[in-house]
Formats: sequence, C-alpha cells, structure tokens
Amino acid sequence: MTQDTAADGTRPKTGMVHHGRFLWRFIVFALPFWSAEHKWMNRGRLALVAALTVAQVAVQAGLNSWSARLYNAVEARQLDAFLEQIVTFVLLLLASIVVFSTSLYVRRRLQFAWRVWLTKTTLSTWMAEGRHYQLGLIAGDHDNPDGRIAEDIRVTTESAVDLGQSLFYCILLFGTFISVLWTLSGTIHVEIGETVIPIPGFMVFIALTYSSIGTSLALWAGYPLVGASNLRQTVEANFRFGLARAREYSESIALIGGDADERTHLQELLRGVRRGWESQTYGLVRIIVFTTAYSVLASPFPLLVAAPRYIMGFITLGTLMQMAQAFSQVTAALSFPVDNLSGIAQWRASVERVMALQDAMRRLQEKLGENRIEVTHEGDALHLAGVRVMEHDAVPLMGEITADIGPGEHVLIEGETQVCHKLVLAIAGLWPWGTGKVTLPVGANIFIASDRPYLPVGALGEAVCYPLTLGVCVPDDINSALRRVGLGEWTGRLGEVESWEHVLSAAQQQRLSFARMLLHRPNWIFLAEATNALDAAAQRDMADLLAAEFPSAAVVAVGRAGLFDGFLLRVLHVQAEAAPG
Repeated sequence: MTQDTAADGTRPKTGMVHHGRFLWRFIVFALPFWSAEHKWMNRGRLALVAALTVAQVAVQAGLNSWSARLYNAVEARQLDAFLEQIVTFVLLLLASIVVFSTSLYVRRRLQFAWRVWLTKTTLSTWMAEGRHYQLGLIAGDHDNPDGRIAEDIRVTTESAVDLGQSLFYCILLFGTFISVLWTLSGTIHVEIGETVIPIPGFMVFIALTYSSIGTSLALWAGYPLVGASNLRQTVEANFRFGLARAREYSESIALIGGDADERTHLQELLRGVRRGWESQTYGLVRIIVFTTAYSVLASPFPLLVAAPRYIMGFITLGTLMQMAQAFSQVTAALSFPVDNLSGIAQWRASVERVMALQDAMRRLQEKLGENRIEVTHEGDALHLAGVRVMEHDAVPLMGEITADIGPGEHVLIEGETQVCHKLVLAIAGLWPWGTGKVTLPVGANIFIASDRPYLPVGALGEAVCYPLTLGVCVPDDINSALRRVGLGEWTGRLGEVESWEHVLSAAQQQRLSFARMLLHRPNWIFLAEATNALDAAAQRDMADLLAAEFPSAAVVAVGRAGLFDGFLLRVLHVQAEAAPG
C-alpha cells in the first residue's frame, strides 16, 4: 500500500500548460549559470557547440548530394565519375570525423563546467549554517540530498546540453532537408472524378503525416515512463541510503544483534527497487515495441513510396536515393520526441529532484523566519532573554529561560537531555525554531563537544585537528594533546588512515574531542553530553584538564546533578514543556 502511494505521487501531470510551466521553471533555474563566473568562456563554448552543430548538418547535406551523384554514376556506368565520388566521400568522411569529435569534446567541457557550477552552488547553500542538518528535520520532497547532488545534478546538466544540441540539430536538419525533399518530389497529379489536383512536394506531406502519427503513438506509448523513471530514481536512492546507513552503524547493529531486522529492512527497500524497476521496464517495453517497428519501417518506406516514379522513368536512380535519404532525414528530425523520450523522462525526473531540493532549502529559509530564536553578538557575556526552544512545527519543548553567563563561569544545564541539547544547538544557531534572543560575546571562540564527535575518514592527525588542517596543527602539539587526554597509545601514529569512528571506542572518541579542544584553544566551551561514555574518574580527569588549560574560559555543560562535581558551580534548570494531548 505504501509503495502504491509513492507511485501515485510520482505520476506525471499532463497538459501543455503543465509542460510549459516546467520548461519555464527550468529556464529560470538554468539562467544564472550563463551569468556566473567564467560566463564568457561558457557562452563561447555554447556558441561553438551551435556552430559545430550547423557544420554537422552541412556534412549531412553534403553526403545527401554526394549520394545522388554516386548512384547516377553507377546507373550510367561512368567509372571516372564513380572514382571522383570516392575521393569526395573520403573528404566528407574526414570532415565528419573532425566536426563530430570536436563537437563532442566542446560539449563535454560545457557539461562539466555547468555541473561543477551547479554542484558548488547547491553545496554552498546546503552545507552552510547547519542547513544540511536542519533540512533533515522538516518534511518535504528533499530526501537523499546526497544522491540529488551527486547523480541528479549530473543528469540534469549533461542531458540538458545533449538534448538541447540534439533538438537544435533536428531543427536545422528539418529546415535543410525539407527544402531538398520538396524540390526532389516534384508534382504529382491526383485525379478525383474529372478533376485533376496537382500536389507539389508530395513527399513532404507524406513525411509530415508519417512523423505525426509516429510521434503521437510514441508519446502515448511513453506516457508511463516519466513517472516510472522518477519512481525508480527515488527507490534506488532510498536503497543506497539504507545500505550506507547500515554500514555507518554496523558496529551498533552487530552488538545489539540487529542483523536480521536490518536485513529485513534492506530487503523491503529492495522490494521497492524491484517495483520501481518493473514499472520502468513496463514503460520501456511499450516504447521499444513501438520504436522498433517505427525504425524498421523508416528505412524502406520512402523507397516504397518513391520507387514507382523511378520505375516509370520520371526520376533517376540518384534522385530516388537522394529523395529517400532526404525523407529519412526529415522524419529523423521530426522523430526527436520519439528517439529521446526515455532520455527526456530521466532528465525531467532529475531536474525536478534538483529543483525540489533547492525549493526545500528556500522554504527552510522562509520557515526560519517564523518563530525564530534571534542570535546576535554583543558584549563579553552570554545572555539568554526569554529563550524558548520549539519543534520546527512551533510545538514548545520548554518553558522560557532568561539567564546571563559571564566569562570564566562554569555552568551546568540540568533538565531533560534532549531539550537541553536543543538549547545548546539554539545557542550555537543550529536550532533556530523558538522564541527569544541569544546574545553571544563578540569575537567568542566557541567549541561545542557532543557525545559522538565527527571523525572524518583519513589520517589520525587530521581527525584530531579537524576542522583545522595539519598545516595549522603541529604534530608535536597533536601528540601532546593526545597524551593529555589519555590517548597516549596513539601518539606517533598520526599518519595512519582509518575509519576512526569504527576504530575508536565511544570513550576514546570523547577523549579525542577534548584533544581537539586543546588544539583549538576556545574561550567558550559547551559540553553536550560530551562525557557520558566516560566513567566518574575519567570525567574528573577531563574537569581537571579544563581547569588547568582553560582557567578563564566559560564552560557550559549539559548533564545531571553531580557531573564534574565541584567544577560546575552554578546550575540552570530547564523545565521541559508537557507534550500536547
């Protein structure tokens, strides 16, 4: 039942108005790239792609004219003319190789430049001010942002250039060969009773009718493919995310014996992938059945239609072959929707996923403007004025709190852990939902330690120094910091590369967080359950370390009464709000 709902949600809307609205949204979405950094280089690449596309059509026109001369020479049994056409063909072949290969190179450079720009632009919004964290807290069509940034942006930019060039090529191809076909067709006379009706360029009308019927049938056959492509991309992304999450928490899953449950969950996600795959397969089969018949018929059809005029002696063999090729080029140009239906469906699904992510980030910014905790920098103390943390849907989590914390004070925030943790996030500006005002000291060097510090995959020295670089942190200082926090066994191993969150225990990771603190030298320290994996003696050691290394720093810790006994001399009580209902 859940999967059916998802499928229904991805069913494409139809109608020219909706398609036109989508194209307009894409134009607005794409325009900034052409005015961004390196705009003249990218505009030049686009102009060069357009010029090379014109050259491609010119080569095709040359080959069409050459085919007429070749078959006329064969029909007339003129060896000299035949050999001359072989030389001409070699020249046309070389020109085709140069034009098409250069076009490919320039087009790919343009595609990658667009992808890099769009990825950087999206990342600069997503990975800033904690927005990547906040976005996961609100509902909306923005699941798997990593997949949208990595894969959907790639498809969006590459397919847009490919489809755009293909469309331009087809327009030029149609304009070039429709006149050729009109000229070669001549005029036929149709007798209806005693009336004779002359029809000039009759092959043009046949080509237009043939293509219109084919395109209409193809659009009907490919209708389910748009929704199926969107659905499959969604379920594939969900499956990848489930696998990545299982790998990320593999130790916890193994320790608690959750292998069977996790396997069941992954198999359920795989069943969703299967449903998405089957839905797309159904759409592709419909398309393949039609396009196969269409492409097979396209080759002999113009010959069958024009052959009677050759048989009756009205045209030469060269003209017949040239006419057939011109007919094929016209129908090929008009069959752009047929040939690219699958690619258009995938491209549109990716575009909508990327735009949905950007729309979600814009909505997040708008949402942050409502019931937002104001954070400013002023003076030399921390002021909480009527601060009340809420859920993102404006449900209060705690009563109002007003307090001042001066430099050098050691304060314990006591209350429900999750609520206190969100209060610390609000002070840091990462949890904006609520009311009141937070005033931070001007120029405060803030360090927030959590119960599970982030450890990037890489060298141990980089993990300790993070988010600074090893160029800033001196190896001797890193080793000294590790010894001070009780991780002396890791000194001298700063160059070892591991997935440290799986190598180090929870207690060791928390000790490493204090080593970072020694390197960063903050004057405002927030501990959000940062020692809950340590025993009482180890917590006492960390308190002594803070007292010795940061005598003038303010320390604000979340925890229960008795934490750092004798070190946290002041307690702020946070009253949790009762859940409604």
